[in-house]
Order: sequence, then C-alpha cells, then structure tokens
Amino acid sequence: MRTLLPLVILAAVATPAAAQVAPRPYEAPRQSELPPEITDGRMVDQIGSMVGALTKALLDLPVGELEAAVENRPVTRADRGRTVRSVTGTDEREITSSIEQGKGTVVAGGRAVARSLPVIREALNKAGEEIERATANIPQPGYPRR
Repeated sequence: MRTLLPLVILAAVATPAAAQVAPRPYEAPRQSELPPEITDGRMVDQIGSMVGALTKALLDLPVGELEAAVENRPVTRADRGRTVRSVTGTDEREITSSIEQGKGTVVAGGRAVARSLPVIREALNKAGEEIERATANIPQPGYPRR
C-alpha cells in the first residue's frame, strides 16, 4: 500500500503535463503559394495609376472656405477658388514621376520578401521550439504548492 501511494501521487501530478497539446509550428505559405500580387509588377502598375488619380483629385480639393471658417472670417471670392494645389504649390508631374520611380522599388521589395519567407518561417519555428523549451518548467498557477 505504501508503494502504491507514491505512484498514484506521481500519476496525478503527471496527468496535466501529459494532457497538454504541443503547439503546431508556424507554417508560412510557400513561395509558390504566395499571391501573385506580391511579385507581379502589373498590380503595382494598377495601384500606381489609382494613386495618380487619387492625387489629382486631392490636389483639386477646395480648401479656401474651410480656411476661412478656421480663421473665423467671411468667405471671399479668392477663398472659393483656393485648392490644395494652389495652397501647397505642388506640381502634379512631380508627384507622378515620384510614383513611377517608386514602382520598381515596390516590385523589388515584394520579390525580396517572397525570397526571404522560407528563412523567416524556419526562424519562427526555431523560436517557437526555444520558447516551448524555456517555458516547459515554469510552475503553473493551478499547480499545488508544497
């Protein structure tokens, strides 16, 4: 009976540890599973065109009446004709060329991310294993104290 009691206590203590489910390692999508938008330049061209149109719309946005309201004064004829473009002095061609220059950088960045995903996935898996190993012996709040 005395030898059976320590075995029962040991089994009761080991049961919560055995019942824990091991976490699944992080599985990032393989490079072939990545959406084509990440590495394809056509989507970047489409987004660049949308940004150009949005920029033109924002530059033509009237702001004179808002400026008069903020300054708490009556709206003048000059205020009604004031836009973001006239206030900032921004040239649309400047912005368009900046967008065109940035397209190549965006495509190259997407390809670099796609190439580095396997390395990132492996690093995350290793980090998960290390965290699991480090936290394996941390006492649980519900664990009986002696």
